[in-house]
Amino acid sequence: MSLIARIAKRIGNKSTFLIPTLLAGGLGLAAFSQPAFAQGTDRIDAAQRHSFLVVLDEQAVGLTGKGMADRQRTHALTSRLTSDLAAHSGVRPSAVLGQLGMFVVEATRGEAKRLAGLPGVKLVEEDTLAMPSALPSCFAPTSFPLANSYNPTSPQAIQCWDPQLNCSDSWGLDRIDQHTGSQAAHTLDSLFHFTARGNGVHIYVVDTGLVATHSEFGLPGGGTRVGNGTNVAVTGQCRPNSNTCGDRPAWDTYDGSGHGTLVASIAAGLRFGVAKSATVHPVRISNDNGASWTSWAASGLDWVAANASLPAVVNLSYNFPISPFGDTAALDMAASRLINNYGIAIVNSAGNSNSHAGSFSPTALPEVIVVAGLDWNNYTYGAGAPFSCSTPGCGTNYGTPVDFFAPAVDILGAMGSSGQSYACIGTGTSFAAPFATGVAAQYLQSNPLATPAAVQTALINKTTPSVVLGTLNGSPNRLLFTDF
Repeated sequence: MSLIARIAKRIGNKSTFLIPTLLAGGLGLAAFSQPAFAQGTDRIDAAQRHSFLVVLDEQAVGLTGKGMADRQRTHALTSRLTSDLAAHSGVRPSAVLGQLGMFVVEATRGEAKRLAGLPGVKLVEEDTLAMPSALPSCFAPTSFPLANSYNPTSPQAIQCWDPQLNCSDSWGLDRIDQHTGSQAAHTLDSLFHFTARGNGVHIYVVDTGLVATHSEFGLPGGGTRVGNGTNVAVTGQCRPNSNTCGDRPAWDTYDGSGHGTLVASIAAGLRFGVAKSATVHPVRISNDNGASWTSWAASGLDWVAANASLPAVVNLSYNFPISPFGDTAALDMAASRLINNYGIAIVNSAGNSNSHAGSFSPTALPEVIVVAGLDWNNYTYGAGAPFSCSTPGCGTNYGTPVDFFAPAVDILGAMGSSGQSYACIGTGTSFAAPFATGVAAQYLQSNPLATPAAVQTALINKTTPSVVLGTLNGSPNRLLFTDF
């Protein structure tokens, strides 16, 4: 079934008004509840204003899903239709997502419901706040290696024995370049073989920002591999009835939590990364506390659509649960429109709640490259020995949306702090996804015109079959592999 058909089945063919009661971002996020519209609201709440993400009909804004969209035309059509709808409904948009055919508006729920019934509107969905529940584990800097990265050549020596006790390199690099072996059994070869370095490829890390001065993102002869980026969690931007606001200017993409920096270093760090010469772009969609809104995630993808240099790949280590009372179709549409209209692949973490990946967005989309987690004993993350989870419900998400597995436990990478030269450990599928993003960048170096579908197929076809241990729960038994 096509994406449009699946979404039509979920939300109906008419424009739809949804208020989700549970929505959360990846990082392993815990969400705040919103009252369901079906349960009614009291008189005070009926007068309150809320933030909504409005999705316009794709044909009306020139998005055909058949390749590269005309950015200028789509932006003009989106702006014009948004202006007409605002004039007709009396609501005022607070942001226009001009490349993805969406806008954000503050309105009462009654106004939002009326807006959903106007011609040209496909979906109106309430904006929702999410908070992180899992971030990198950073210990005393003296306990971890300096990441004043040398410029390694292939094969790169991987100095790692027990990932929890004695590593100065990422064992994950060692695991993805050979078909057999286990870090726990010490049967890997302690080398990372690579030819492609992601030269000329752009990686857009849609996350918590980036410590751009970290040595992992430098050039061997000086300078930086950090390209332009943006921050959508801008200073003073607050959602109605919320104390959670943006905290930095649009130009300030600094990473206050460390998550985005670690993710970026796995994809493209000099020492810890796969694609060691790729350009990294920070797209900050959360504040320093890790809080993010649905509209911020969609706005980040819209910025990529408007500004990306090709060839490019997006890493999105976020997962938004589909609510029993609402939906996350707007985020699905944002991801799908980026992939199918702008030719940019998205790599997404499977999630860390030990549940079916199809219950999350945009993880459920078949055109998104979904990466589940493996521990260093070749078990699924959360099921291995030694156990890689310490809390109930912890572990990699699973199921048919998963494309393959990648290392996710005790992954060493860049420390997101002013120290700028130290490393941290991260555990979770957030840190499995960037391994695949780095491999995608390696592939794109030699195949710069490859479509997102071709990138997805190439990575799947390269995987090592039948080596993942533990209960798969419908996930394909495939492990990320690179010989690029």
